[in-house]
Amino acid sequence: MADGNADIVVIGGGVNGTSIAMHLSRMGAGKVLLLEKGHLAGGASGRSGAMVREHYLHPTLVRMAMEASRIFHNFGDAVGGDARFIETGRALFFGERDEAAARANVEMNRELGVDIHTLTPPELAELVPQANLEGIVLGVYEPTSGYADPVATTYAYANRAREFGAEIVTECAVTELLTQGGRVIGVNTERGTIEADAVVVATGPWINQLAAPLGESLPISPIRVQMVHLRRPPSLESLNTNIIDYTTGAYFRVDSGYGTLIGGEDSDDLTEVVNPDGFGLNADHNTITRFWDRAKMRFPDFSAATQRGGYGSLYDMTPDGNPILDSSSNVDGLYWAVGFSGHGFKLSPVVGRMVAEFVMHGESADHPIYEFRASRFAEGDLLEADHPYEGRRHQ
Repeated sequence: MADGNADIVVIGGGVNGTSIAMHLSRMGAGKVLLLEKGHLAGGASGRSGAMVREHYLHPTLVRMAMEASRIFHNFGDAVGGDARFIETGRALFFGERDEAAARANVEMNRELGVDIHTLTPPELAELVPQANLEGIVLGVYEPTSGYADPVATTYAYANRAREFGAEIVTECAVTELLTQGGRVIGVNTERGTIEADAVVVATGPWINQLAAPLGESLPISPIRVQMVHLRRPPSLESLNTNIIDYTTGAYFRVDSGYGTLIGGEDSDDLTEVVNPDGFGLNADHNTITRFWDRAKMRFPDFSAATQRGGYGSLYDMTPDGNPILDSSSNVDGLYWAVGFSGHGFKLSPVVGRMVAEFVMHGESADHPIYEFRASRFAEGDLLEADHPYEGRRHQ
């Protein structure tokens, strides 16, 4: 790519960068150029569990997730293309320590319009007969939840962005944000300089490689997370509901065929800070056995599963586990859309619109983007739940 110019540069070709580029282009933001150092969905987006759900612990996030879920259910008309969304339902298992919080959160979600309800252990046994429910005192069920294909979703956003006039350039790393007189004026890339009136940085765990030289390091940690893939044995082939088990610290996401992806939900599973340019792409042996043991505790027949490896991915974790959607405090025309902390995929249809509106108009039309400002951490005004679940960074 030769030197050039754009009205707005978006950095990062993951699910949120492409969604932002699509919405900016659809809203008539001028010449939008998305730059990705590798290939689309090549970072954390392509390794996402890609679960879609509306159950959240804060009203703003609930409303955003409700809108996003409607879009995933109607993706072809709402966006264009196919996100390959599959509705599985989602059951949450709670022990005594989280029962009161779960009931309060279900009530709040229902008041906002989420199709979600509590289940007694006998009702939960009817829904998930394969489970050993020892120690479970409450179930929560969200029937319209499911999962999508994160790569297909990212490319769908990118294709629509192109249709609206955006240019997308891959294999082109941004090496520097250019400023003059307190305002962004473009970016340096490994292929040349791009002049721009505004820049949106959606680089996830790589954010501070660009922000720190401007004196604006954001409170984001690149955390390695791991997923383990099991081929379910015949006795579990009918297990087609996504499960979040708050007692064993495991989640179970249905995969293609008769596979299940198992991830960790404990705080200890979100402590491995890594270099995002050099981390373990495969699951560690001890993590495979640890997650498999958690699976067998709740579903004993997983002892007969076939283990098919696993993989590592990245969360861009903030102190409150929620994103930063904000403008730079030092540089006019520079915007951050980072820190999704494992929530980025499911919220991407809405985040893209919110950020595009913020860039063009200084505010989002309905959801309060102010709550996601970077300064909330220094102000002690974190975006936290009234009724959090114990031992969880990822709520």
